[in-house]
Amino acid sequence: MCGSNKQTSQHIKRQHTIPYYAQRVRDSCTTRVTKILCAIFLCLILVVGVVFFILWLSLRPHRPRFYIVDFSIPGLNQHSEFENAQITLNVTARNPNQHIGIYYISMVGSIFYEDQNMGSSPLMDPFYQEPKTTTIVYHTFNVATLTVNSRRWKEFMDNRQQGAVVFRIDIMAAIRFKVSTWGSQHHKMHANCDVAVGILVLCLWLALRPGSPHFTITNFSVPAVNDSNTSDHGIIQYQLDIKNPNKDSGIYYDDIFLIFYHGVNIVGNNTISSFTEGKNRSHQVLNHFDVDNPFWAALRSAILNATAELRVDLSTKVRYKTWLIKSRHHGLHREGDIPIGKDGKISNNKKKVKLRDASK
Repeated sequence: MCGSNKQTSQHIKRQHTIPYYAQRVRDSCTTRVTKILCAIFLCLILVVGVVFFILWLSLRPHRPRFYIVDFSIPGLNQHSEFENAQITLNVTARNPNQHIGIYYISMVGSIFYEDQNMGSSPLMDPFYQEPKTTTIVYHTFNVATLTVNSRRWKEFMDNRQQGAVVFRIDIMAAIRFKVSTWGSQHHKMHANCDVAVGILVLCLWLALRPGSPHFTITNFSVPAVNDSNTSDHGIIQYQLDIKNPNKDSGIYYDDIFLIFYHGVNIVGNNTISSFTEGKNRSHQVLNHFDVDNPFWAALRSAILNATAELRVDLSTKVRYKTWLIKSRHHGLHREGDIPIGKDGKISNNKKKVKLRDASK
């Protein structure tokens, strides 16, 4: 039995010949090379996919954005004006893309009232819009393009007296995008917006109209008023609090000019450099100015007699930023009277002076 098992074992070992092992080596090398090639190919696909995805995100075109600047119907309060009815439309078209231009092949505007088309008309000839630019679209719909009769005009007037007349502006455009020297296929876009004429417009204007900033003089002091050795000049210190009361608008300030008067004489002035103030924020400025003779002697004497009063005059220009839209410059002129006690500080109960509109 032992001899038989030994022969069988030797016979099995003799089955694994040299060609067998050579074939196994070749199969193993082929498998490894195939796996390496597959891994390289998959890595290339992954890299190319990531590159194309990043390019798509950076170059993906965004459609233009339309904003209504003005919408008016002259003569809406007169019965006979329907014969010469006109609707004036002022819209801005914004290209929000950084590297992509837009070809406007056609642009047609329509006015709807209660889902009924009152008229349509081409708004502009074909044009090209550069990246990050805004184009003004101004058009007047006249009698030839409007379907308005006396009954419809009377309906407009009745609704306006009750509150508002709501129209819908519909803009359809055929556009093409241009990336560098490549042009895309044609795209059609459709934009519409409801416009209310009357009390609703007034309410929106009142709600979004930014309020003027508030200016207040605080921490006012004349530290050397009781020092007899400072008969040649004195120093006046103060703090100006600037408050933006708007919750929806930031404020851009130009340089702020302050002039302080004692009687008719200018005793000091300061300039505050331009800055930006966020929504519903406050800004404090600590400052001072020197008062030289002969004005210091008269002012010091009035302070010691508790009869001193300074008048401050403030002037600047501001711009309001509401919903990414900056307004034009608005001039501001404020003034206020500062009563000064014997201690060299504001003598009123609040210990501060709010500057008022100079026109008042």
